[in-house]
Amino acid sequence: LGGRCRGLAALPASRTPLAHRQPALEAIAPNGSLPPPFRCGADRHDSSGSTGARPSRPVRVAAAAVAAAALAAAGGAALGPAQCEGERQLSTSPPSSEHLSTMQGLSGHHLRNRMVTSVIGLPLRGKAHMARRLKRYLEFFHGFEVELFDVNEYSGPDGDQRMLEALKSFFEADDKGTIRAEKYVCSGRFAIIYSKDTHAARNSMWSGHSKWRRRWMSKTLEDELQAHSIFVEIQVDESTIHRKEYMDRLERARGLEPGTLEKTIVEFKKDYVTIQDDGTEDDLAYMKLLNYNHKVVTNNMMRSFLGSRIAQFLSSVHPYSRTVYISRHGESEYNVSKKLGGDSGLSPLGHEYAPRLAEFAEYVICGGAEKFACFTIRSKENKAEKLKGGLSRVPRCGQTGGIFAKKAWGAGVEEGMQLVRIQRGYGQPFEDAPHTVAELVEIAEGYSGPLVLVFVDSVGKKQECARLWTSSLRRTKETAALIRHPTVPLPGGKSWEQMRHCVYRTLDEVYAGEFEGLTYEEIKKLNPEDARLRKQDKLGYRYPRGESYYDIIARLDLPMNNLETYHEPTLIIGHQAIHRMVYAFLTGMPREKATEISIPLHTVIRLEYDGTGSLQETRYFLGPKRLDEDDGQSML
Repeated sequence: LGGRCRGLAALPASRTPLAHRQPALEAIAPNGSLPPPFRCGADRHDSSGSTGARPSRPVRVAAAAVAAAALAAAGGAALGPAQCEGERQLSTSPPSSEHLSTMQGLSGHHLRNRMVTSVIGLPLRGKAHMARRLKRYLEFFHGFEVELFDVNEYSGPDGDQRMLEALKSFFEADDKGTIRAEKYVCSGRFAIIYSKDTHAARNSMWSGHSKWRRRWMSKTLEDELQAHSIFVEIQVDESTIHRKEYMDRLERARGLEPGTLEKTIVEFKKDYVTIQDDGTEDDLAYMKLLNYNHKVVTNNMMRSFLGSRIAQFLSSVHPYSRTVYISRHGESEYNVSKKLGGDSGLSPLGHEYAPRLAEFAEYVICGGAEKFACFTIRSKENKAEKLKGGLSRVPRCGQTGGIFAKKAWGAGVEEGMQLVRIQRGYGQPFEDAPHTVAELVEIAEGYSGPLVLVFVDSVGKKQECARLWTSSLRRTKETAALIRHPTVPLPGGKSWEQMRHCVYRTLDEVYAGEFEGLTYEEIKKLNPEDARLRKQDKLGYRYPRGESYYDIIARLDLPMNNLETYHEPTLIIGHQAIHRMVYAFLTGMPREKATEISIPLHTVIRLEYDGTGSLQETRYFLGPKRLDEDDGQSML
């Protein structure tokens, strides 16, 4: 239990990770139970995701006493404080499952109950999207093994029985009554039932579109599988401003004629019965989402930890399109010296990335451009020849005025892209591009330094409201310092501050504890055992008095919930480890593989997704190019 009690220790005030400031019992059981393995001493290689640093002996003894009392109250065998003060040992092999029995108490029952959620509602309400997002959330943030069951795949006379057998096989595949002794511990199993084609699934008992069917589903799951059921109903009216756009996208994705889906909805309404508010279904656990997160009604959802987390997450989700941009800070002084952590400022190259990111934010994130490129003509190159041969005043169809690329230049510059901004040497502010090629040549020949050109594919689109997030560390704030914040007028006399800077400590880089300010080569020399353990389990390894990737996942839960609610494009300026987890969550990558994702410096990654299940990724390299691509963070 020593490894579970370390969260009670007081850490230095500077850069103390948020995960360490949790109540005592939450530190002992962060997920509501005591996950394996139970080992005494300073368990740095802890794959369960518990938090904390090793305190002094008196604090450990007191914490062990609290843990022992909690275990005794839960019916477990209490351990004396002396038993938690054993010799510091670290087992590199997982313990045998024969010695790990399920421990009751500390709210751990919700991790062992079989759970089935059914997403219901009229057609074209985004039920499939909600099911996919809930699956992703439970897998990534709570470690559940989640399976989606599409009712349409179990049609026919024996479809209802086949669905029941499929659910039974899923739950019984690993039902051994013990906690699994694997490298990555699974919290439990969770099934989600939904229909891709609601109208086609209306004859199935598992469709849940009537009061009788919901009652049958609840009783069948309880009697046959001993599973707890939750119903999620989605109701949407025509007052939602994004409704028409979503319907149009669905019709295009399915190759249907405009208006076809509205006819399907009208026909299905004749048979559909909403969850009743007259008390006749109050014994069920359910939640109603009215226009997604505009109004939420829950019933019997808040009695358990898992039910409350599901209610909170689903009340944030909507199926409408959204765009997220993620970028690491510009190159920092620590990146140059390949050191971990710290709160260093930007290097000269990092300060050059900041104005380029500001131009990107104005023309792409806020201005609606799809293509963006920064091209640098070096001081040794013949600028006049390059400009005269590659630029023209002849616009593409639909464009007027300005200077355009006659051919592809490389570095993202394509034929027809318009020159909008120039920079006369590194460190200088960007300015509007001249109107003629002759004027640009005259500027280029007027000095001997490099000339940076900014090209976009379109100019003058309607301004789009956008958001800006950064961590609380200096290097991300300096990267965002030059992003402009104009005021955009909104209907009804309201206004929007463009790219208003929001700072979140939960986006701070992983805290390396005792290894802050060291390079990995220094860590290997000073503590080769820790270097070996981190390589063995990068996800679960916790730096001495520092954090692990599990701690990052825990503190990203709330910001990712907030991100789900937004309609506006959002730029997140963060760090290597943070963006690995953000990228993995948004793209559906397993968190076990996320630790090896490459998030390069001076690059913006755009992720576009919506309720149709499509995901598009675009990467923009803004430069300047680093001479040494190794920034010391690849092993982070």
